[in-house]
Amino acid sequence: MLSDLALSSSLRLMGCISLVLASFAMLAVKQIAFAGDELTVESKISVQNLNHPIKLKVIASANGDTKAKKTSSISEPSSGPIDIPFQFKNKNDIVSAGYNDEYFACGYILDAKTGLMISYACNEGDLQNPNGINSAPLSSFLTVPDGQTSKSKDVNLKILVPLYDRLNVHEIKVVAMIKGEFQSKIINAEGANGKTISVMFNFDRNTDIGKIQVGDEFFACVSGDELNPPEGTECEKRHVKSFDEPNVLAAR
Repeated sequence: MLSDLALSSSLRLMGCISLVLASFAMLAVKQIAFAGDELTVESKISVQNLNHPIKLKVIASANGDTKAKKTSSISEPSSGPIDIPFQFKNKNDIVSAGYNDEYFACGYILDAKTGLMISYACNEGDLQNPNGINSAPLSSFLTVPDGQTSKSKDVNLKILVPLYDRLNVHEIKVVAMIKGEFQSKIINAEGANGKTISVMFNFDRNTDIGKIQVGDEFFACVSGDELNPPEGTECEKRHVKSFDEPNVLAAR
């Protein structure tokens, strides 16, 4: 009787162990499959010679998508690199990520009390791993002088998308970013017939990290599968020169 009971308990235990192992196996497969659907832009921020608390706002844009993150107060920003990762789907309705597609990341050092920008650094690079982690170092932070006298309340960015080498483009996505603010537009490019498309973006000069000034850096990216080869996403950057007329940038 005891022998039968022990055998029954052993069989139940083995059944439970098998069920747990099967569950772990299914979870591992699910995690691997999920990881293959994403790419990561990992901003690696190096802050030097700051001995007071700061906050950070970081923007990253890849594969036609753009995201922003803000940190809480960082008490010792110069103690070592600060890693802030961004995950993006590597395939969407507009474009699929590929090697050497371009991305950008910008980091803004903020006053811990006021939340206003002290300095910034940006990095434009090529994807080396469209299914994994792509490092985006941010260092050599720059400042933008205040005190501009313009009374303008907004700034206009005119993004040009030359399509002379792409006669059959149907749909593209254009992203513009300035001082931690970003906008995007999906453009029906049918009928462009190789001409240059002009896309306008209007930004309020007042942002959550301070007022947009002459000298602020802005980015634009254009994405679309039909832009391949060589790149499904291309990015370019310029500095604001005027509030009275559009600031022009060719994104490819």
